[in-house]
Amino acid sequence: MSDGLGFSLAQLRYFVVSAEVGNISEAAEQLCASQSTVSSAVMRLERQLGVQLLLRHHARGVSLTPSGRHLLREARDLLGRARNLKARGDALAGDAAGRLDVGFLASLAPFLLPGVHQLTRQRYADLRLTVHEEPADRLAALLGDGRCELAVTYDFLAGDARFHALAELPLHAVLADGDPLGGSGPLELAELAARPLVTLNTPDDIRHAEKLFANAGVPLPQVIGAASVETVRGLVAAGSGFALMYQRSRATTTLDGGRVRTVGIAGDLPPACLGVAMMPGLAMSGRGMAFLDVLGSTVRASRSGSAEPAHPALGRAGP
Repeated sequence: MSDGLGFSLAQLRYFVVSAEVGNISEAAEQLCASQSTVSSAVMRLERQLGVQLLLRHHARGVSLTPSGRHLLREARDLLGRARNLKARGDALAGDAAGRLDVGFLASLAPFLLPGVHQLTRQRYADLRLTVHEEPADRLAALLGDGRCELAVTYDFLAGDARFHALAELPLHAVLADGDPLGGSGPLELAELAARPLVTLNTPDDIRHAEKLFANAGVPLPQVIGAASVETVRGLVAAGSGFALMYQRSRATTTLDGGRVRTVGIAGDLPPACLGVAMMPGLAMSGRGMAFLDVLGSTVRASRSGSAEPAHPALGRAGP
C-alpha cells in the first residue's frame, strides 16, 4: 500500500539545507552530494508538493518563495522528529534498559524464572521484564505477532523460529523414592513402560511421548495427565507411575511431603537443547542480550547445583 506522500526525508533535507545556505552548490558540498542530485531532488519535491519552494537566481544562488518560507519550518520540524525517532530506535536496540516482553514455556518458568528475576535486579536494574508463561503453541503466536521478542523453550518446540541454544539436557526418569526399579543403574524405556507414564496433559507433551516411545520401538504405556509440574511429581511420589524429565530441580520433596528420585535412561536418546527462540530476521536488542546473559547464568547455576529433573518433557523423539 502506498503512503501517498510521494517525497522522502532526503528531499526535505536537501531543501532545508539549500534554503539555509542560499546556494545549491554549497548545499551539495555540505550534504556530500553532487549539485545535480541536490537540484533534482528539490525540483522533484516542488512537483510532488505542487508549489515552488525556491527562486533560482543566476550566479546569485537561491532564495525562498513565500510558499517555501511557510513550509521551511514544517520541514525542519519533520526532520527533527525523524532524528528523534532514529535516536529512539538506536536506544531501543542498544540499551539494556526499559521493558522487555519474554515468553516462557509454562513448565520451565517455576524453575528458572525466580533466578532470572533475582539476577536481573543485580545486573540490570533498569531492565523491566514482562513475562508471558504459556504452552509451546502460544509462545509461537506471541513471537509471531511481535508481542514477545524472545521465548524460553526447548529446541524441539521452537518450530520455525530461530533458536539460540544455551544447554543440552539429557532425559531422565523420575521415580518414587522407595521404588526398587533402577536401583542398579540406568533403565530401558521398555522397563519403565510396564507402569503408567505421568506427564503434563498438553498436546505437545502427549505427541512427544508418542514419538519417543515409537522411535524406541516400545509401546506407549498408560498415560496419566496432570496440569502442573508439581502435580506430576506428587503423583510419581505417590507411586502412580514414572515421569520423563529434562531439567533438574534441587528439590526431592514434593509439596505434600512425598519424595522422588531420578534414574538415567539407557540407550541412544538425543538430549534436548534449552534456549531462546526468536523470529528469523529479527536483530536481538540490547535488552534481549541482557536477558540472554542472565538466563545463561541461571541455567548454568541450576545445572551445577541440581538434584533432579524439574520439567516433565516428553522430549525430542527425533524427526
